[in-house]
Amino acid sequence: MPTPLLACDPRYLRRLSAVLGLYALIAGVISLGGWAFDIPRLTDWLNDGVSIQPNTAVLIALAGAAVVFLQYGYGKFTLVFGGIVAAFGGLNLLQYITGADLGFNHQLLFGREWGQAATVTPGRFGPPASISFVFIGISLMLLGMRDHTARRYVPGLALVVLLLMMFSLLGYLFNARNFYAIPWLSAIALPSATMLLALAVSVIISMPDHQPMLLLCERSSAGTMARTVLPILVVMIPLVIWLRSKGYEYELFDVGTGRALSAALLVLGVVGLMWIALLALRRREQREREADRRKDEFLATLAHELRNPLAPISNATSILKLAHDDREVFERATGTIERQLAHLVRLVDDLLDMSRISRGKLELRREHIELASVIHQAVETCRPMAEAAGQEITVTLPAQPIYLDADPVRLSQVVSNLLNNASKFAGQRGRINLTVSLRDRDVEITVKDDGIGIPPAMLNAIFEMFLQVDQSLERSQSGLGIGLTLARRLVELHNGHIEALSEGLGKGSEFVVRLPVTIDQTAPIKAVDAVNGSSPKGRILIVDDNLDSAQSLAEVLKMTGNDTFVAHDGEEAVEAAERQRPDVILLDIGLPRLNGFDACRRIRANPWAENILIIALTGWGQEEDRRKSAEAGFDGHLVKPVDMAELMKLLAGLPLRSN
Repeated sequence: MPTPLLACDPRYLRRLSAVLGLYALIAGVISLGGWAFDIPRLTDWLNDGVSIQPNTAVLIALAGAAVVFLQYGYGKFTLVFGGIVAAFGGLNLLQYITGADLGFNHQLLFGREWGQAATVTPGRFGPPASISFVFIGISLMLLGMRDHTARRYVPGLALVVLLLMMFSLLGYLFNARNFYAIPWLSAIALPSATMLLALAVSVIISMPDHQPMLLLCERSSAGTMARTVLPILVVMIPLVIWLRSKGYEYELFDVGTGRALSAALLVLGVVGLMWIALLALRRREQREREADRRKDEFLATLAHELRNPLAPISNATSILKLAHDDREVFERATGTIERQLAHLVRLVDDLLDMSRISRGKLELRREHIELASVIHQAVETCRPMAEAAGQEITVTLPAQPIYLDADPVRLSQVVSNLLNNASKFAGQRGRINLTVSLRDRDVEITVKDDGIGIPPAMLNAIFEMFLQVDQSLERSQSGLGIGLTLARRLVELHNGHIEALSEGLGKGSEFVVRLPVTIDQTAPIKAVDAVNGSSPKGRILIVDDNLDSAQSLAEVLKMTGNDTFVAHDGEEAVEAAERQRPDVILLDIGLPRLNGFDACRRIRANPWAENILIIALTGWGQEEDRRKSAEAGFDGHLVKPVDMAELMKLLAGLPLRSN
């Protein structure tokens, strides 16, 4: 079952979880300080004698630290701290079950005589806290191990803790002492209840892909209703009852009046709440209708944009048939095909990138990079488009080098998208200025053009998916309307910010990207290029059910000095591999009779196939597809249309066996 799109920003949830964990950590340390420095009010907030015990404070601080470590990627610390919390919670619970005294409850009392109300033994926390520590500790261990199968139990364990703490907190709210002060059943101090509640909530919200957060964060009518109704109901019902109890306490009204007022308040509150929820659903439906309209426009634009490069490719193939020995005509035609094919690949890649980002599947490959090299690469990518329009690109870089922890490919993609956007709307012989400057701890990348500009009303919406400023049929500029959206999402993944500026139509536009500068400003160590520039020579089997695709690739590889063989289905591929014993197999995934995954597994099962380089060559390029190909035994995964330079690098990366 596919995971629905989430309305909650995962980064916000991670930060909120870290804040709750930090609260538990700090509050636990302060409570322990109350015992160490003989300050009872730091352990007993209501001054009713029910204090948080010192070992409770220690375990809460450890659990809080584990949550913080989890959100910052230190899973091993989360695993260790969670194990400690679960172990001591279990040992304390064992004491209640067996009646034994294991002796560790008295170690941190600092000789204090106070704070022992509602305890069976001085220093021993009660059964609710014991159960809570066991469940919270196990949850943290599972999160630290990152076992995706076992993680589905984590929200359930945390919910048990959440309900236990709500039970205690309601007791404190309504002065129901039996809810929080029976030593063998409900004993738990107010500080302990609030901190354990914070830990339970932090664990639950750290898993937005599992219930209950999945429903609360889901982009659906049910998710909208849950986000609107549940939080208010949780607050409103106890509040109404609390107000009624206070009215009785201060003799403001009799029992009958109190009941009538409570009923009236609940009816008004529920009706008002439902009205708010229905309005939210109505707004959501309106947004969905607008989104559907934009998608329809986008599909029409996509068809138009795909036909644009297909037309010159079709013309170029006709020219090649008639060119005969005219070398100049041949080079112009092949150049046209290469440029238009690159344009097609860019359109498809942008669509796939947006899909990955929307589903949270795109991961950055960060490294220590110099920004100038990324800028130059992006400029060179966009220069042919600018030169074709007679435009001038001016690049201004600071004198000193700037280093970032970033994904160089994705960062270059951001700058390229902004330059392409500027080129589209700068017009013939326009000017484009790209400026890089330092602003405190941030670097600012500015792309400015003197083109058609942006209406003021569109500045905030310009980064929305499928939105285009010029939507007239006669518009001359190409594009799908996702380039700026993709740029914004990639900048945000780098913890940066992007904004659009313009004084209005006809006055040009300016896009400003701000990114954090890495603390380490030393030059990165450059990797040695493993490719020696010469094409590999070997026996290569190409397997593709598209006859033209297989035959054309075989011809290209044959022209570089390789012996090539072709097969068109999975069964034929296995037989050809057995017969030819190739050095390399370029294997499609979607094949008739036997798919590429199973064909690869059957080939790998033979002793003679141990050293064969098997590369998936397919139209499927999602992360899940790459994972499946690796599990099936593929050595590499390339997406069609294949980049010949990348293929040659992959072939050269592993030595071909000699026959």
